[in-house]
Amino acid sequence: MNPVYRIDAERKLVSLYWADFPTLPCLKQVVDEAIADPEFARGMNFLWDRNPGVPNTADVEYIRGAVYYAKILAEQIGPHAWAVIAHNAADFGKARMLETLSDQSKVTIRAFKSRGDAEEWLRNPVRYEPIVIHFPARNPSLFHPGLA
Repeated sequence: MNPVYRIDAERKLVSLYWADFPTLPCLKQVVDEAIADPEFARGMNFLWDRNPGVPNTADVEYIRGAVYYAKILAEQIGPHAWAVIAHNAADFGKARMLETLSDQSKVTIRAFKSRGDAEEWLRNPVRYEPIVIHFPARNPSLFHPGLA
């Protein structure tokens, strides 16, 4: 078993756990290894988590490169989803950038603050739409506090 990824064929899930924040070539290498694994099947989704104590070094170029890679990957393996777990506000903002830049593509990326919420969403991944309430709600609305 690879120490970075784990495939759960029953749940159609590839879990990625990074001890150190990966470089873009490292990300590509690990994901390419995962999709080459005999347990991998088209339509599997990805769950990205990492050691919260390690700094997230992603910059704009990294984020653009990661989104481009995810779009290319979708051409290879078909439509799929990524749930990215953020451990602080800065990580969440970067994950939301991934989410936004992947809009209108075959890959759906969504940012989460907890693994439980991410795993729940991966059972039925839907794109985030600010007007439509999906599980979990992003933030309470000042205009519509009952929607959160």
